[in-house]
Amino acid sequence: MPLHRAAIGITLAASACVAAPKTVRPPARPPTAEVLAQLWVEPEDIAARDLFHGPGGPRLLPDPGRRFEFVSRKATGFSPGWDVKDPAGVEWSVKAGPEAQVEVTVSRLVWAIGFHQPPTYYVRDWSLTGSPEEGPQYNARFRPDLQAMKKTGTWAWHHNPFVGTAPYRGLLVLMLVVNNWDLLERNNVVYDLEEPREGARRWHVTRDLGASLGTARRFPQGSRNDVEGFEREGFVAGVAGGRVRFAYRGRHQELFRDLTPADVRWTCGRLARLTPRQWEDAFRAGGFEPERAARFIRAIRKRVDQGQKLSG
Repeated sequence: MPLHRAAIGITLAASACVAAPKTVRPPARPPTAEVLAQLWVEPEDIAARDLFHGPGGPRLLPDPGRRFEFVSRKATGFSPGWDVKDPAGVEWSVKAGPEAQVEVTVSRLVWAIGFHQPPTYYVRDWSLTGSPEEGPQYNARFRPDLQAMKKTGTWAWHHNPFVGTAPYRGLLVLMLVVNNWDLLERNNVVYDLEEPREGARRWHVTRDLGASLGTARRFPQGSRNDVEGFEREGFVAGVAGGRVRFAYRGRHQELFRDLTPADVRWTCGRLARLTPRQWEDAFRAGGFEPERAARFIRAIRKRVDQGQKLSG
């Protein structure tokens, strides 16, 4: 085969391997209130939520300096991590690195407006035993593996029981507010609970939120825990034909093409109910220093104010 024909064949084959853009497919019928509760339940009082301890409350918060037994080392993902066991036999997923702070704080904001989240905590000081890395460790996200809350699968952004509902669309807006560009299916987890909590026995959760609060780009990939980058990024670029155009340039832009000003106001109106103390607590929970936290909070609230003022 002539060289140029071979090159064309390779190019065509490579093009065929590129996945076509996914489309968002709504369910055959709208979800019932019971099904919708698997994703979101309206909080009775957003301003009363404890954003320092989060959904796990103070009871599960690991004590400073606690020793954890090594179970396994995580070999995938951006941040280093371990599975460990505490003295009571509870296993924890531990993540270190720049994602740890962001994941805890953004999880608090997601939970604050009614979306389900597993307990997460930022632990500054702890020790690891039974590993070549044993000894004092610092600054990590801890998430418990609870008997009453079992991971049973994952769910897709593009096709799920909630597509088309206000909470589903509001969750997409929330991902834009915090610039979460790592919208992978493996980060969307289904939990089955022993007993109903927050309105449901099954939860559809968006977790592993550490690729947030930075720049949102697909090529090259975005940044995380990057206050300067986050401050520079835009949020709403305009409104055309009743649809909002966003500055977001991360993964799965097709998810956001049909969002309306009402969708943006749905999310931003709820975030606007958070008190100054709650904003501070959410970032304090992630171990952010006050000055850095204040910069992130100003940038997020600027987006919230912009979203609330959208008309159309």
